[in-house]
Amino acid sequence: MMNQTNHKKAGLADIFKYAVGEGATSITMNGISNFAMVYLTQILSLAPTWAALAIGISIFWDAVTDPIMGHISDNTRSRWGRRHPYSLIGGLFTAVTFFLFWSVPQMLNGPVIIFFMALIINLLIRTAVTVFFVPFTALGFDICPEYESRSRLQGVRYFINQIVNFTFGALAWTLFFKDHITETGKRIDGSLIGSNYVVMGFVLAIFVALLASVCCFGTRNYAVDNRKEQVHGKRLADFWVDFSSIFKNRLAIRVFVFYIIVQFSMLLTSMVQMFAYIFYMQFTPLEKTCVHGGGMLAFALASLNLPHIVKRYDKKPAGYIGIGLAVFGGLSLLTVFHGGQLAPQQTIEFSGITFPVATIVFGLLQACWWGGCGMIVPLSSSMIADIAAIDQSRTGELKNAGYASVFSFCTKAASSIGMYICGFLVQIAGIISGATEQTPEAVSNIALLTFISGPIVIFCSVFVLRKYPVNRAYMQQIEQRIAANNG
Repeated sequence: MMNQTNHKKAGLADIFKYAVGEGATSITMNGISNFAMVYLTQILSLAPTWAALAIGISIFWDAVTDPIMGHISDNTRSRWGRRHPYSLIGGLFTAVTFFLFWSVPQMLNGPVIIFFMALIINLLIRTAVTVFFVPFTALGFDICPEYESRSRLQGVRYFINQIVNFTFGALAWTLFFKDHITETGKRIDGSLIGSNYVVMGFVLAIFVALLASVCCFGTRNYAVDNRKEQVHGKRLADFWVDFSSIFKNRLAIRVFVFYIIVQFSMLLTSMVQMFAYIFYMQFTPLEKTCVHGGGMLAFALASLNLPHIVKRYDKKPAGYIGIGLAVFGGLSLLTVFHGGQLAPQQTIEFSGITFPVATIVFGLLQACWWGGCGMIVPLSSSMIADIAAIDQSRTGELKNAGYASVFSFCTKAASSIGMYICGFLVQIAGIISGATEQTPEAVSNIALLTFISGPIVIFCSVFVLRKYPVNRAYMQQIEQRIAANNG
């Protein structure tokens, strides 16, 4: 018998209640991405290689555990369904471990002890996030089983992700890392004060727990008692069968490869653009906040408007539009700045007011890049939900968490590989670690990498997307088949 889920049509309020759970993930993952390296090296005095190792091992562990969690969630039978118990427990555990990361290692002495403590807590954080995130993602597939509603839900979800990232990422320097002025008038950079990280960890942990709880209790109507359903995969061998079957699905492979390319392009841009901010554009802290935050807002708004684009053009054309917008933003930056149309820090005066025209143009064009990405990321998630529904219509088995977890696995695998490649590219560009100034050649090279690496890579995704056959008419037939089987 086919697994049953609650197919009550989700309204916008339900979608937002679900999507706030993405805020918990955003706070945790973006918080570590933004501040962990500075914290580990400057506050805990770990060597950069050891700090990177602690983070890298935990990312690998995260990627491996995602498919296992997906299998567990899909095969769970409980009074509260297969998703909610894990998401609630995982969300609360994430909050606790997140706070421990920013507080406990500071109480220790000795690089070896600090390294292992940081590693252990990072592993606990990643485990907690897996327990929360994989069932949470699959819950979104369950809530919106219709073709267009999936893109609507994913659009709102990633809108919340970037709004939270803007609030606790771009604005974090102002909220938590204010500079300290000593009695002698000496300024101490806020990012070099250990107590600031404890305060940040405590405040953000509370928000993680709150957002995860709101998500779970707000969507409790979708927690269907499924204790009478048959469990088809109790053994480890059953896990490998399910896992391998997903990788044998050619439609799924196309979406996985498509998103891996997109993820890799975003990683390249996000990793190297900070060097361009500092050494090429020479942005002030306020300019960094505006430019970086502007990209996040563009991502969020594009995600929120994705359903309208999908409704009008369908998903594959929406993907082309997102890719085109991203490529336009990146290559326009190349033309304007590397082509000599504008110089970094160039300004104009009008009516006695000085306008930072270079900063404004840079911010707008970078917003085009991230806006295009903001369309593609939730679009990819909704495409995987479509593939899961197609598989369900063929096999009669619900594997939403399985597909969500393998999707997450591919994303993290691409990120872990991409991080090493990014470091290699930065080194080739000639950037010297720890130097306050760089050579003109290195500055020019890193700007060139910022402007062209992302657009070139993301354009390659076109060749994968063009072979993707699923469209609105295709999915309508699948949904009718599922409805007939359920009936």
